[in-house]
Amino acid sequence: MNNIEIIIPTYNAGKKFNELAGILKQQKNITPNNIRIIDSSSTDDTVHIAKQAGFHVQIIKKEEFGHGRTRNMAATQSQADYLVFLTQDAIPAAPDAIWKLCLPLIENPSIGLTYGRQLPVSGIGILGNHARLFNYPAQSLLKTKRDIPRLGVKTIFCSDSFAAYNRKKLLESGNFPDVDFGEDTLIAAKFIKEGYAVYYNADACVYHAHSFTLSEDFQRSVIIGKLHHDNQPVFDSFGAVNGEGVKFVKSELYTLISHKCIKLLPVACFHNLVKFLGYRLGKSNIL
Repeated sequence: MNNIEIIIPTYNAGKKFNELAGILKQQKNITPNNIRIIDSSSTDDTVHIAKQAGFHVQIIKKEEFGHGRTRNMAATQSQADYLVFLTQDAIPAAPDAIWKLCLPLIENPSIGLTYGRQLPVSGIGILGNHARLFNYPAQSLLKTKRDIPRLGVKTIFCSDSFAAYNRKKLLESGNFPDVDFGEDTLIAAKFIKEGYAVYYNADACVYHAHSFTLSEDFQRSVIIGKLHHDNQPVFDSFGAVNGEGVKFVKSELYTLISHKCIKLLPVACFHNLVKFLGYRLGKSNIL
């Protein structure tokens, strides 16, 4: 059987981590030995829950954590053929979600990474869940260099909240860069440029969504803008990103109107304005 390792960076994962631990232990072709928790010195029961579940636990200092740096370390240390990266709040939707995510990598050596579908979550609200429905549709998609003229920057869209990598190809491509955001997008760009494929696997699903405050939307957009500023040659090679933003806003407005959530239109417009300003400020390297 192909060797799979699930890697989950954690920090104060809370009570929901109990649910995740239980579901992971039920995953097809996965045992607790396949699961490694990299914890940033949590002060809650995260480490205790992980150890009780039989997972491997690696503790690092909080200040040592970095989205790219920590995943880079994990990939370097691992001996697995395939690496699954999961966030602490992403809950597999079925007992075979992890296996389905990895299967395209196993069957098709031209694929460098796969990422799964993120489903809406109850209690998040229509605005938070719309982002999941927009970015993670019901149809799977194989993306290669040939798709750049058609898909533009969407060619390298992916998410380490639920993604699997061919570890050998990952290391050969330079491993994850030491960035605080967008390590998945940057490695996807390398894969595409080197002739590998990125596969969106809509059959492998997790429940994962967020409802951001205005401040959180602003800060997140600044970070995205900075990512694009610091890696401008990479993103320029895949075309302008503005078109995707316009498509998102149109889709969001249509969703609100079709669901008769008219009172949320001003809220949505204000959030989108804040995100646009944050992105522009980050892209201009002002903040």
